[in-house]
Amino acid sequence: MIKRINKLKTIVSKELYHKLFRYILVGGCTTFVSFGVYWLLYDLFKINPTISNTISVFCAVIFAYITNKIFVFKSKCTTLQELIMEIFSFFSSRMITMLVEIGGVFFLFTYLKVGPMASKIIVNGIVLILNYLLSQFIVFRNT
Repeated sequence: MIKRINKLKTIVSKELYHKLFRYILVGGCTTFVSFGVYWLLYDLFKINPTISNTISVFCAVIFAYITNKIFVFKSKCTTLQELIMEIFSFFSSRMITMLVEIGGVFFLFTYLKVGPMASKIIVNGIVLILNYLLSQFIVFRNT
């Protein structure tokens, strides 16, 4: 009995590590999308940092849903209603963290006079952790 429990723990641990690895990999790609769009809009096209950040976060959230669903949590919805609820949950949770990111970058850039890229990096670390927790325990909890 103890042998079976230990084997189960090993399997669960391996799957958790694989999921975390996939999340970090996809998160890195999502971050690249966010920073890439931000850089294009802010540095190349000289658009206001808050507007550039808002657009970059929106693009990253769309990318994140698709990649998290397919590669990280391997979510399979059997009905249209399940899919709609999953999308709603994901976008709602990301809306919360998007507000944290937009507000955080705005606050750091405007009031604390931290540079636009440094503001984005600082706030992005906080948002990354929040996104994983919300995805794991709310959005894709049944996978």
